[in-house]
Amino acid sequence: MTRHVARCAVEHDASGAPETIVRLRIEADGDPRYWLYVEARGSATLGQFDSLLRRTSLESCGHMSALRAGASEFAMGTKIGSAMPREGVTFSYEYDFGSTTALKGQVVGTREGRLGRAPVRLLARNDLIDWRCANCSDPAVIVCPFCVHEDDGLFCKAHAQDHPCVQEEVYLPIVNSPRMGVCAYAG
Repeated sequence: MTRHVARCAVEHDASGAPETIVRLRIEADGDPRYWLYVEARGSATLGQFDSLLRRTSLESCGHMSALRAGASEFAMGTKIGSAMPREGVTFSYEYDFGSTTALKGQVVGTREGRLGRAPVRLLARNDLIDWRCANCSDPAVIVCPFCVHEDDGLFCKAHAQDHPCVQEEVYLPIVNSPRMGVCAYAG
């Protein structure tokens, strides 16, 4: 995918004066099945990048977040080109300091181009993971937030009623996010 987005993104550039663009690969820390490729203007802020991450796969309750590269934690007003100036720079990102979702990323390329209006754009992401019901192996559509990290926390609609936590008001949908089942995240 890294090679594909490097070639394909250029074909979707807007017209106008070129600027520095930073291409990033982000994945869930500890679960590389969740990943994103993003491009951002070098002049875009980390806050704008944070906003895209929230819209794409994190926002549940307006929690705080932090981005670190090496030993430095950056303010959300920092420009991406300053915080992550070159290929190979790695970073970590945390959303929600209570029920934390941790991401890690790397600058996989820089180029000159034109994104258009958006300061940050999503290029690609993983397909929805094929989660299966703990009882019957049919596609899971519901997650129990109390049991999400156990083997028996995912269900098809029929078997959700048989689960010992049977509190439908707290069940959450299966979504394409490492935040699935956490803090009321519903995608």
